Amino acid sequence: MIEKLYKVFENPICDECLGRQFSQLLSGTTNEQRGKTLRTFFAMLIDAKGETDNIDMSNFYGFNFHNEKLNNVKIDKPGTCKICNGFFNNIDFWIKKIVRKMKKYEFKTFLIGTTLSSDLLNREENLWENIGVDFCEPIKSNINRVIGKEIEKRMKKSADPKNPDINAIIDIPKKDVRIQINPLFIYGEYRKLVRGIPQTKWPSGKYRTSVEQIIAKPLMKLTKGEEHKFHGLGREDIDARCLAWRPFVLEITEPKKRFFNLKKIEKMINENKKVVVRKLTESNISKVREIKEMKSDKEYRITVIPDRDISRDELKKIKSIIGTVRQKTPTRVLHRRSDKIRKRDVKDAKVKYINKRMFQLTVRCEAGLYIKELITGDNGRTKPSVSEILGCNCKFKDLDVLNIY
Repeated sequence: MIEKLYKVFENPICDECLGRQFSQLLSGTTNEQRGKTLRTFFAMLIDAKGETDNIDMSNFYGFNFHNEKLNNVKIDKPGTCKICNGFFNNIDFWIKKIVRKMKKYEFKTFLIGTTLSSDLLNREENLWENIGVDFCEPIKSNINRVIGKEIEKRMKKSADPKNPDINAIIDIPKKDVRIQINPLFIYGEYRKLVRGIPQTKWPSGKYRTSVEQIIAKPLMKLTKGEEHKFHGLGREDIDARCLAWRPFVLEITEPKKRFFNLKKIEKMINENKKVVVRKLTESNISKVREIKEMKSDKEYRITVIPDRDISRDELKKIKSIIGTVRQKTPTRVLHRRSDKIRKRDVKDAKVKYINKRMFQLTVRCEAGLYIKELITGDNGRTKPSVSEILGCNCKFKDLDVLNIY
């Protein structure tokens, strides 16, 4: 350690950077405290030996030496730290800048990050080449921790390295602070009670509204966010109702406000009578991944119209559709999906006779089965199908999602 200290004190160094070279020694002690202790110890060593060769004595300004050999040694005021270039002596400048910018936003948790200049990195690496890295801590983590603790005190907020609401990035080369606001995630479940509304906003503006827009409108107004994204557990077709409760997460980017009464939001959304929601709660990106990875059985009810008269007895054949269905990518989605064969299971099927040219089919099936093609057959691309089993062309209308298991 003494050998290391001789090399460290060849240039001006602040207490923080000095202590950081030995940060792995003594827990419960700050780098600044280590630095002061080491500086005092080394001053005593100089006093005992009376030697100052290759030592920048400005590091010991204010110390009173007893050794007569040191009487004629001129000790100037301390110079700028050769490692941090005075960053830690000017730390209050950065803290005030961060607090001023953070006050514009609502948040509970935060994280501090730092962009270092290439010169600062080079200076630190040169020192480490000289003294080794046995007990060192990188300057970036030192800055982030010291400023983070001070922000906690001044703003009464909590540092959170895993899931912060907001990030403050200290840009040393530009002498500025950037604020990054992490998205707000709202989990909920919706039902779509009318037909003719897509789940998400269409870029072309073909549809005036969507499930996403209806749910997002009051939330965007309150949060003053920039954009929103909708993550649903699957999706129903535009012409289908979703009478089951479908889980979703609404992601709002750059929200300025994060705290509000979600029960009141539910009431505001449900006034539209087209889409209703429940269980709105604050969530996170992990919930989005969970929803995207879920594979849930669905139960559909669909009205089928054959192109010829069908008897009640003939409808009993439809039970044979239970089992594995092979589906080539439907013609209607070939423009946006790869052409491949999917195997999905139909787990239950119930038929209700309405008249000779109409019946109702209720089907429980595996996630990912194209229900419309299960009716039409899609010119043989889906096998078996209701059309194939009945030996006629069948059309569909009034598709409803009844259950999401």
